[in-house]
Amino acid sequence: MARLSKRQRKNIEKPFKLSVLDHQEIRENSYDWSSTNLKPLKDRIRKHYKKEQNGLCSYCKLPFRDVIQVEHMVPKGDLYGRSEFSFLPTNLSVACTSCNTKKSINNDMIPWDRTDYPKAGLFFKIIHPHYDPYLMHIEIVDKSRYTPKTVKGYNTIKRCKLYESNITEQLVKYMKYEDDPLIQGVLRIRELQGDLSNIKNKIDRFFSLLF
Repeated sequence: MARLSKRQRKNIEKPFKLSVLDHQEIRENSYDWSSTNLKPLKDRIRKHYKKEQNGLCSYCKLPFRDVIQVEHMVPKGDLYGRSEFSFLPTNLSVACTSCNTKKSINNDMIPWDRTDYPKAGLFFKIIHPHYDPYLMHIEIVDKSRYTPKTVKGYNTIKRCKLYESNITEQLVKYMKYEDDPLIQGVLRIRELQGDLSNIKNKIDRFFSLLF
């Protein structure tokens, strides 16, 4: 079994906090996630969870390679969607395009039509980014493949198709450098946002830890 890096093991500890004004704006736009009026709020949510998840996807635990998508554990629309949960912080995380697309509009809540949002992972068929420790359900074998430890782990691998080559090839590359502080530091610096002086300070602090 491959040991996940500290970065990969981290769970979501701080859900996004909606302000009174945020709640008001959401109600005024009828909980419609697609509303352009709510784009600034959605951008803040995306930024929060990217940082909270250490720049890793909720399901494959790999660095983002393309667009960072806000993932709704319970889908926000369609036949089995629940619009009232669209902006609920514990229903949100960020995922890569591959995992989010493959998970699609499946509603994995048990039962799918319950009126209140669960407060524990046992009410979901797949790993819940806020409630479930990843390593309790999935392990990485030979630094090259995802292997289920539980039914929930199996469901997550199957739902997001973590066995497909586009994911496992990235996994091999990432796990090769999981314990290399220089590589991991460069990956983190690559994801920094802000002015150049702030990035320079981050780099200086990183190298002070190495030498």
